[in-house]
Amino acid sequence: MFISDQNMIKAFDLLKESGVVKFYVEIYEILGVDKSWVHRIKNQEKHDQSYHFTVEHIRIFCDYFNINSNYIFGLESDFYRKNRVTHSVTLKKKVN
Repeated sequence: MFISDQNMIKAFDLLKESGVVKFYVEIYEILGVDKSWVHRIKNQEKHDQSYHFTVEHIRIFCDYFNINSNYIFGLESDFYRKNRVTHSVTLKKKVN
């Protein structure tokens, strides 16, 4: 698993533990993924194909929750950005 995938999963846990989100599904909806997609990323060794969070998933996640993207990529230890950067994130509903 890529460091970015590991840190995204870790960030999900941190947001839930800190009460920022009540359920993981809140994060999944923001990213436009479902629980099975995240399960495939967590359990890649069970699948014949690699699954990863895309750069767009990471951008949306960091923008929405004010997370330091360098934390996700393993370049810095600061979880949150020092200054709130406001961007307009266009959220897409997952289409089945």
